[in-house]
Amino acid sequence: MKESGPLAAYIVPSDDSHMSEYVSSNFARRAFISGFTGSAGTAIVLQDKALLWTDGRYFLQADTEMDSNWTLMKAFMPGTPSEEEWLSANLTSPAKVGIDPTTCSIKKFKVLQKTLRGVGLELTPVTGNLIDQVWDNAPAFPCSPVSLHPIKFAGEDTKTKLAKLRQDLSDKKCSGIVLSALDDIAWLYNLRGNDVNYNPVFYSYAIVTMNSSTLFVDEAKCSDEVKDYLASIATTIASYDAVFKATAALEGRVLLTLSDNAALGKCVDADRQVNAMSPIQKYKAIKNDVELKGMRDCHVRDGAALCQYLHWLGQQGPEIDEVDAADKAEYFRSQQDLYVSLSFDTISSVGANGAVIHYKPEKGACKQLDPQGMYLCDSGAQYYDGTTDVTRTVHLGTPTEHQIDMFTKVLQGHINLAKAIFPPGTKGTCLDALARTPLWNVGLNYQHGTGHGVGSFLNVHEGPCRISAGNRISVHEMGLEKGMVLSDEPGYYESGAFGIRIESLVEVVESAVGPEKSKYLTFKVITMAPIDRKLINVSLLDDEQLTWINNYHKEVLEKVGDHLGKDVEVRNWLTDQCRELTRV
Repeated sequence: MKESGPLAAYIVPSDDSHMSEYVSSNFARRAFISGFTGSAGTAIVLQDKALLWTDGRYFLQADTEMDSNWTLMKAFMPGTPSEEEWLSANLTSPAKVGIDPTTCSIKKFKVLQKTLRGVGLELTPVTGNLIDQVWDNAPAFPCSPVSLHPIKFAGEDTKTKLAKLRQDLSDKKCSGIVLSALDDIAWLYNLRGNDVNYNPVFYSYAIVTMNSSTLFVDEAKCSDEVKDYLASIATTIASYDAVFKATAALEGRVLLTLSDNAALGKCVDADRQVNAMSPIQKYKAIKNDVELKGMRDCHVRDGAALCQYLHWLGQQGPEIDEVDAADKAEYFRSQQDLYVSLSFDTISSVGANGAVIHYKPEKGACKQLDPQGMYLCDSGAQYYDGTTDVTRTVHLGTPTEHQIDMFTKVLQGHINLAKAIFPPGTKGTCLDALARTPLWNVGLNYQHGTGHGVGSFLNVHEGPCRISAGNRISVHEMGLEKGMVLSDEPGYYESGAFGIRIESLVEVVESAVGPEKSKYLTFKVITMAPIDRKLINVSLLDDEQLTWINNYHKEVLEKVGDHLGKDVEVRNWLTDQCRELTRV
């Protein structure tokens, strides 16, 4: 820092050059410098102190993983300044604040630059990441092979997708678009990779103009089959780093999203930049019929695996720990047709660990199963025909009245959201309160979003649709439309005691109620896994909620029971779990 400015502060975001939520190990610079391994956060290093901002999902994890060199800044909490606010208040002008522009979005760079300039500070783009200069034996850049994603799973060919994209560019009077979001590129070209754990994407950029298509990727990743395929759709291969020179050479109006990295933004004059959401975000969010069928089908297989797992779990004693349990869940999924990998690190948490929202068990530092405790498992898988993400909280013994009441309030919120009816285009932020109200009514809440979009054999967290509290509205949040798939996952977390989350994926479908049938939308749950009946206080459910849970369990038994086939023991367990709930 002294040799590069000198710099009074250096900002280390979580991001790779594509603003990915999850990054390959060579881009995990913030984790290296801070020790905090969560997926979201920003580190700022000064000569005499270091600070880390992260959100409520990770407060407990960050506190545990970071040492005394670091100060935890609880982002989005009352009284916590943003990174730029803190720098503005604590640095003395004149001073330089450094950042690698390839790890910072155009939007974030503009916000930082404007705020710092207002108090006489200079945001300085630093060529060559400073963390890389002190990171001995850093992992190599990934070079996993790129593979074709067949039309039988994709449902739409790339030529059609490119034609649709070019029409959108024409409508916006743009001559081209630069793509950096890895899942956008994978979806557009019907290609998949394995450069990032659990995300079937590959490191690349793309530029599409009205008469050309270029994929910037390490050619060594591409087999002859992939090269022939790209040639057949008139797409040229260029080296990964050549994207900056190619972007600078573009003429006319160029569409760059605010999520593209700032180094790309510097390649195009401001008066020629059109900063808008990539049209691919909308295409990808609204699944086609083939993708929707794949999502429904894979959730039945995933549900069967989860039933096998929950049945197995109930038979275990304290000799099994959280990692053993997570490994067993992965094993049952791996036996299902079209299985590829997990879709994220399994959150397998006993007792107090369940209150750590994004807890990751580590062998030797995790808990044994508690035969009389609460257990939370948030897990999912990548299948060639879809992506799953499901959380089930169960009690391995006899729950307390308090635990039952808290679980039931979370369930009420889950049901309230699942049965919501709303007009097309409604923002998920407008529906978020439905899931929180049962907890709000008793002065409680949870520190995470209620729902996120999910990709089709792509990223388990996918924009631009979401269901979240109003203080986190995104300028590019998209209203809900038929064919979207999102999660419904309210929770309750009692620090030092237990955590509860109920998560299912839901498909946005047409509603059959009202005077204008099919004019309104609702949700259809596609996750097929029972909800622990011993944790439900039926007396707290209203008639509609009770009918909902009984109808859901009936569907789970029908679909998953058929798939279990000859596994009589698990099918009998499932039949018992799905018995009708009645009032005493």
